[in-house]
Parts: sequence; structure tokens; C-alpha cells
Amino acid sequence: MKKSWLFLLTSILAIPFALADIAETLKNVWWKILSIGNLSFLGLSDGSVVVAFTRLLIWVFVFMVFFAALVGLGKSGKTSGIFSFLTRAQSGVIAAVIATITAVFLPGQVLLAAGVGWATIISLILVGGPIVGLWYLAWNWPEGEETKATLFIKLLLSILLFWILSAMKYHVARML
Repeated sequence: MKKSWLFLLTSILAIPFALADIAETLKNVWWKILSIGNLSFLGLSDGSVVVAFTRLLIWVFVFMVFFAALVGLGKSGKTSGIFSFLTRAQSGVIAAVIATITAVFLPGQVLLAAGVGWATIISLILVGGPIVGLWYLAWNWPEGEETKATLFIKLLLSILLFWILSAMKYHVARML
């Protein structure tokens, strides 16, 4: 009697699993994770997704800066700062209000221009850093007398630099 009761209970609890398609469920979970990566979960068009996400990042950044400044200029140990009359909660509210005003009223074109500027700086560092490093290595290495081996390595570095710069020229010309 006890085993049949357990079998009946197990069968009733297993009905939803028999109707569920595990592969489809896992596929949907995977697409949800990917939608977070490409920001499509915000439900906005492509251009406004970047602006909306940048507004969120600007809000977080401005909040952190103002909150840290208000708390830091407030009570610091035994000494009192110029904002010592504010409590930590009041500093958080003021920082949140300033961050919200900044994120809401900052024009989208300004956000996109700032993003393009920072992206350009980072890409120049990521692409130009190895080029400058290889050039410096080829110019200043070794400190002592040059041998045939070091001259051969410098030749290989020069060929590598030439290849990188010609590939960059091709891709930049294609973009323009």
C-alpha cells in the first residue's frame, strides 16, 4: 500500500516534466542571456539602446562621484568637513537627485559623442600600444653591440610592423 501511494504521488508530480520541452527551455534561457549581452532586453531600437545604456552608466557614475564627495567632505573621523550637517542618507538622496537630473536631461547626441570619443581613445591605445612597443624594441634593443641575430630579429620586427600598418591602412580606407 505504501509503495503504490508513493508511485501515485511521483506520477502526479512528474506530469509537468513530461509536458515540458527541456531543449526548448534551455534554448530560451540561452537567448535571454544573449539578449542581455546585446542590450535587446531594453526593447529599444539599435541607436537608442546605446543611448539608454549610456544614460544608465552615466547615472551610476555621477551618483558614485557625488555620493563619495558628499560623504568624504562630511564627517571624516573626529574632524568635521564642510558638509558635516548632512547624514549619509541625505548625501545619498542628494547624489541620486543630481545623477537623475544629469542622466535625464543630457542630450543623446552628447552621450553618443562622448562614447565615440572614449572608444577612439581606447582603440588608439589598444592598436597603437603594440605598434609603439614594437618600434621602441626594434630601435633600442640590444643595449650592447648588435649581432647578426639581433639584426635579423629587428628585421622580423620591422616586417611585422609593416604588415600591421598596411592592414590598418586597408581597414581604415575601407571604413571611409
